[in-house]
Amino acid sequence: MRKTILLVAILLMAAGTNEARAQGFRWGPELSLADDADFGIGARMEFDFARSPLTLIANGDVFFPGNDITWIELNANLIYNFDLASAPTVTPYAGGGLNIRYASWDNGSLDNDSDTDPGLNLLGGVRFDAGSISPFVEAKFEIEGGDQFVVTGGILF
Repeated sequence: MRKTILLVAILLMAAGTNEARAQGFRWGPELSLADDADFGIGARMEFDFARSPLTLIANGDVFFPGNDITWIELNANLIYNFDLASAPTVTPYAGGGLNIRYASWDNGSLDNDSDTDPGLNLLGGVRFDAGSISPFVEAKFEIEGGDQFVVTGGILF
């Protein structure tokens, strides 16, 4: 299942163009470190609202906590972009949104189960305009759902 999700994420990212970026759409890969689920890899899409400081972020991550555990998170967040006149290539942001965490585990024939939990996100980060790419770094608190602290970084096209 992890391989299928990663393949779908890569195909979705390959569909993006520079023209879409000019229209307020960015996409790209991301890497995450979490205090419960360890290392994660995922994909992100960002949609800007016309003439507004708001951006919708949709992302998904597959985490690798080990011990035959599958941990997948999907997020939808609305952020406010702060305009820094003194640093036009740096955009700090803050916001919140929804989180859904799916986990399954296989600890032998007596302990196989899965669980899906909804939750809330509180996040803040910064995006850097570097021409055709925009690197970003973000910190997120998950309340319920994934119920963890996550630091994420990546590159948007």
